[in-house]
Amino acid sequence: MTRCVRSSSSARAERAGVLLLLLAAPGCYSTHVAAGQLRILLGREPIERAIAGEARPEARRKLELVRDVRAFAIERLGLTETGSYTSVYDTGERPIAWNVSASDPDAFAPYTWDFPIVGRMPYIGYFDEGRARDEGARLRRHGLDTIVMGVPAYSTLGWFDDPFFTSMLRYDEATIADIIVHELAHATVFVDGDAEFNETLATFIGNKGAEAFFLARGGEADPALAAAREDAREKALFNGALADLRETLARVYQASGLREEKLRRKAEEVAAWRQRFAREVRPRLREGAYDHVLDDSVELNNAFLLAYQRYHGELDLFEELHRQLGGDLVATINALRRMAEEDDPRAALRERVAQGRALLAVPGPAR
Repeated sequence: MTRCVRSSSSARAERAGVLLLLLAAPGCYSTHVAAGQLRILLGREPIERAIAGEARPEARRKLELVRDVRAFAIERLGLTETGSYTSVYDTGERPIAWNVSASDPDAFAPYTWDFPIVGRMPYIGYFDEGRARDEGARLRRHGLDTIVMGVPAYSTLGWFDDPFFTSMLRYDEATIADIIVHELAHATVFVDGDAEFNETLATFIGNKGAEAFFLARGGEADPALAAAREDAREKALFNGALADLRETLARVYQASGLREEKLRRKAEEVAAWRQRFAREVRPRLREGAYDHVLDDSVELNNAFLLAYQRYHGELDLFEELHRQLGGDLVATINALRRMAEEDDPRAALRERVAQGRALLAVPGPAR
């Protein structure tokens, strides 16, 4: 089943959102999430008031950027208008939430949680870091590869008017614009139970939407446009390297042999990958970019690799659809809206791209 989220009145969305949270999961978890979301709803400040009261020039410019990117995404890109990013919530410098995900250690088989409305998801979110780490520890005790990651933003898919979280002020303009468009994309197109399709779609729209905003704002000379393009280039390099590691480990897992031997080979392949990354990829990145993967204390386990794949799986198909539509982002977003209404949006995307390839392969008339 699929669902495209459409705009609705703020009051109706927030009442429905409270119901969603109360139904989201049994027991203490639903209470924790409902309390955290209520704290955010009550603690928001209108963005115009936040801008007027911000004494730091750089922070004020970034808040103005949030306002302007939101308007651009709705008015120029056609993303669904909600009340999101019309307010600000002060998180200090901490993430607003923490996501937990897990996988079998010898297979790319994600652990999943079942939720009403949105279906089965390969991660679970907490507003409290301690709760998230307790859940991660529980999963590790069951022998699963596990990660706990802080998140700077999230989307309630239009159920709530999501604020801008001040923890994002540490990011540059290109990253902030990308995040805003990414989260608005979730409220525009959402497929129940297919986290990878949803996140990859939002990654694509976020990247392209940020570039489109800076191009409209300052043209090719806008420095943030160059930064956005450089970010996209580095992300492509990094995620390409991670895809190579996933493919290598998939072959290890699929081979015959004892589980212990596969886990030993896994450790060897991860160590070899780190050496190749340092030698071949790292010199092509900005100083400090993605250096965390070279730290032995950062476990490059299956949960980590699946988390990155979730945001970049089959991104090339979205890129090719965009090229086939002449680089028209509005047309691409509208095409993806229609695909999200299909029984299998992922298959619809593949079929649409394949049809485009076939048309391009047909030779023109002889002259």
